[in-house]
Amino acid sequence: MDDKLVMHRKTNSEELFLVSCGYENCEPAQFFGPSIRRYYIIHFILEGQGHYFINDRHYVLRKNQCFLLPPDVVTYYKAEPSDPWTYVWICFNGTLAPTLLQHCRFTESSPLLAVADAEPYREAIFEMMEHAPLTPADECYIQSILYRILAMLGQQTEASYGDTDSLDNFYISRAIDYINKSTILDITVSDVAEYLHISRSYLFELFKKHLNTSPQAFLITARMANAKELLLRTSISVENIAFSSGYQNPFAFSRAFKKETGMTPREFRQKCSFNGKVLDY
Repeated sequence: MDDKLVMHRKTNSEELFLVSCGYENCEPAQFFGPSIRRYYIIHFILEGQGHYFINDRHYVLRKNQCFLLPPDVVTYYKAEPSDPWTYVWICFNGTLAPTLLQHCRFTESSPLLAVADAEPYREAIFEMMEHAPLTPADECYIQSILYRILAMLGQQTEASYGDTDSLDNFYISRAIDYINKSTILDITVSDVAEYLHISRSYLFELFKKHLNTSPQAFLITARMANAKELLLRTSISVENIAFSSGYQNPFAFSRAFKKETGMTPREFRQKCSFNGKVLDY
């Protein structure tokens, strides 16, 4: 399969229309942005990992998650250097788009979702690309598939007309924001739950339901993302990076880092930098 496939095909419905769709197997550290777009874009991650930045928030994403790029908002996203992501994506807009996305619990303040399996979304988008010819029939097929993708997301989140203002998204977004802003602190899952004034068990349920991971795993991933940034963007010692990533013990940090990435911090810095120079990846 090609590393990148794109179909630019704007349909004519005012309520919901496709702009483009595609598939991409990204290079290590490949990035897009910072930029502003006029349309909505959803990326469905098939393999690998990456980073998404929106409204001063940093999300670490991986297989079987998807993320939303809203229009008129500055966004930036990049592939993980040691495990770059592969994804499919759709670009669309229309008068119904904001409402349909809200029904899926997909908003600017809550721009990521976990899906049970990203493969059906890949199949739908590839099916969409089979109808590129400019005929009325193909346009109807594209429109039906676009609605089907949003219907799949709505079914995945069990959305209904009465629960789009659920507290779930509020708690999830606040928890993610607190974790991402506290990666330099030795915080625990209990600290996050206390910050939100909810129980640890309820926090665990929220993360498993909406992000397909545990709060502890998310916290570790956020710390590792912070550590990777410092390893590649700075020349400070591994010991100081450990302290700056919420670890009081550098040896515990190195063990956790190797468990997460398969490399020690020093190996990661050497492998993912160019001729020993610090890269802005």
